[in-house]
Amino acid sequence: MHAGLYKSMCFTAVWFDGFFGSARFDDEYQATHGSLAIGALWDERNRWDPSLRFRVQMKLPKMSDRYSLFVGRVDPDEYVTELRDDFDTLPRQFGREGDDALLVGLGYSQPGRRGGHFDAGLGASLDSSAGPYAKGTYRIAVPILARNLLRLRETIFWEQSERLGATTRFDLERLLTDKLLARWTGSATFTQETQGVRWFSNFTLYQNLGDGRAISYQAGLTAESDREVPITDYGLRVIYRRTIFERDWLFLELRSSVTWPRDSLLERRESNIGAGMAFEMMFGERKKR
Repeated sequence: MHAGLYKSMCFTAVWFDGFFGSARFDDEYQATHGSLAIGALWDERNRWDPSLRFRVQMKLPKMSDRYSLFVGRVDPDEYVTELRDDFDTLPRQFGREGDDALLVGLGYSQPGRRGGHFDAGLGASLDSSAGPYAKGTYRIAVPILARNLLRLRETIFWEQSERLGATTRFDLERLLTDKLLARWTGSATFTQETQGVRWFSNFTLYQNLGDGRAISYQAGLTAESDREVPITDYGLRVIYRRTIFERDWLFLELRSSVTWPRDSLLERRESNIGAGMAFEMMFGERKKR
């Protein structure tokens, strides 16, 4: 019964995560896969921000099915600390601070029981001052009745800039209909170098439009507890995504957003309108799921 509830609830969640190229979907997928995304963000505050992102997760069967090699151009701070967005085709729009960098790492994965799963990794950044890193993550999913799912994730990590730290994240999902999924996400990170606790909270509504099209509506905020302005950013955004050229592995993504950032008491909080566009190509075993 537990397995049946888990599968029925996860089917829609897995579809949305996979369709939107979710970072969480990548983490939980065990086969060799990858993606390449080219695009740009624009907003009134930072103007143009071109983006080239890719990630490849390669299994190492001669070593063991539990090991894999990761190569990617991502935000190193978000990747190591796990304080990252589900929508990673383009950089974050709420409270982004760092730049993307090239990472190489070795991963280990061990499925657990009753929905639990442990994985670990170590590696280094090849083109930034982030330096080496090591992390371990335990995930567990708990179905609640027939249409709700609670996901918990705890990550312990070390990296050169932040030193020792931990991230706790939870996702509460409810399947509203076969075409609608609601998700509330909360995540908090504490390190030896942060000012208090860095955290964010998002509420996302996913809608399957059919014919290889989907849209998500999101409200979110980011904060750091001991800063002079604890809530550094909050806002709304809409992400539309569809397959193009009749290829189920090629996507067009369009974004629009309005945020209200503020970094210091001397700064006035004003609306910041933004937009983005990207093309993403997926390859490998990932797309078959």
